[in-house]
Amino acid sequence: METFARFENTPLSIWFRESGVAFFSTLTLHSLAMGLVVGINIALGLRLAGFARSIPLQGLRHFYPLHWFCALLILLSGIGLLIAYPAKALTNPLFYLKLCALSVALLLYRYFQNWMASQDDEINPTPHLRRLAIIMLVLWIITITAGRFLAYTHWVLLASHLS
Repeated sequence: METFARFENTPLSIWFRESGVAFFSTLTLHSLAMGLVVGINIALGLRLAGFARSIPLQGLRHFYPLHWFCALLILLSGIGLLIAYPAKALTNPLFYLKLCALSVALLLYRYFQNWMASQDDEINPTPHLRRLAIIMLVLWIITITAGRFLAYTHWVLLASHLS
């Protein structure tokens, strides 16, 4: 906790935490970028799982650049939020659940992206790909749920207030 307390007292952490513009614009950016990334992943996941057959599979390729740009924004804004309240996140097991689910979901998206690049025309995904798509959808539900609960389930807000 002492390390968290020292970090919380750095000028950068104080600025992120106490500047309404910095904190809330970072939180807004994080939320909007998550919405885009999750939306793109849900569209792909539903299509691959067989629930949205009217979505052209190859048409989803156009979203790759937006997806990865927004994933970068999630990373950067997430770091900003972590800088503001390091003890709040790093002492909460939900934070690690969110990171694990997010990481695996992004790896699955990348796997699907590579698979689609090797396909020339509209083909139906294999049962294995359908199962992976369902797993990816569940992982996004876990990511979003864990992320939302992070705001309400912390035991420590600021380590510097414990002493």
